[in-house]
Amino acid sequence: MKSLQILKEEPKLQGLIKITRESQIPLLGLIHIGVLDRGSSLLQVRASTACNMKCTFCSTAANSYDMHPYNYEVELNYLLEWIKEVMRLKDNQVNQINIDSVGEPTAYSNILELLKEVRKIPEIKIITMQSNGTLLTKDKIKALEEAGLNRINLSVHSLISDQSKELFGKENYNLEKIKETCKLINNSKIELNLTPVYLLGINDAQIDLLIEFAKELNCRISIQKYEIYKYSRKDKRVKEQNWFKFYRRLGELEKKHNYKLKLGPTDFKIERSKRVPLVFQRGDITTAEIIMPGWMKNEMIAKSNNRAITIVDCNYKIGDKIKVKILETRDSIYIAKKI
Repeated sequence: MKSLQILKEEPKLQGLIKITRESQIPLLGLIHIGVLDRGSSLLQVRASTACNMKCTFCSTAANSYDMHPYNYEVELNYLLEWIKEVMRLKDNQVNQINIDSVGEPTAYSNILELLKEVRKIPEIKIITMQSNGTLLTKDKIKALEEAGLNRINLSVHSLISDQSKELFGKENYNLEKIKETCKLINNSKIELNLTPVYLLGINDAQIDLLIEFAKELNCRISIQKYEIYKYSRKDKRVKEQNWFKFYRRLGELEKKHNYKLKLGPTDFKIERSKRVPLVFQRGDITTAEIIMPGWMKNEMIAKSNNRAITIVDCNYKIGDKIKVKILETRDSIYIAKKI
């Protein structure tokens, strides 16, 4: 498949898959790359999967080459075409774009151009982005501001340097630089939203300090619940808590610090909207063409009816056509198995 570029990089990274318009790989249907619709006025846009950190609790296990042998990057103009196509499928009931990733969004080489082009879409009023902050500089923040970015949801989990390095899985994580980055963002036109993950039994005291840091900056802080998934990177030291206990704890912290912590979609002007119509239902059988390797080992990506489908336990070659049974369709993310 000539348009599927797999480039060799450092030895531990088996390949980078560049998805171009020529490839005709659908950018709707996958969880790790492309455009995701969760039935709201906000679309998630995932331009690449690369990450420069290796967090001990990462829900996607980013930077784990034994689990994810390939990274993916989407050609800018092709990604923009699919953003507009998904908006059309939702009857243009979209007013926000969140540039996120299973890795680090600012690792995308065309992040500034993506922001500038999305800003030109009339319906889009708010553009947000996730980041661990490590690749941001004073000049980069200024450029992001000029490109039209409205909010950065910045991951910071501790105000202790050594603990931060441990949690982010990198000795080069510079907490003092991150704190300065927070102040630079907060002094720009970009809204700062701190997004620490509450790791019960590890950073309990740091959550208190991070709330006070947010109060000092007068910015939002959206405390995240630690979630364990089948293929996530798990920190065995963390004590699990259910959603009831998590929200109860947030309520206690709100009273203690006199600062709003229970934030929901309405706080960020996110509304329910029409979902992208499903082209497959669970149990459907279709013929699909294998188009590229999957994000995880023993998976391949296929396409059918202009949607991308993850085929589990699959070792077929690119170009092969196989019959598959659809197993999952949630949020137009299609997972199937060969029959």
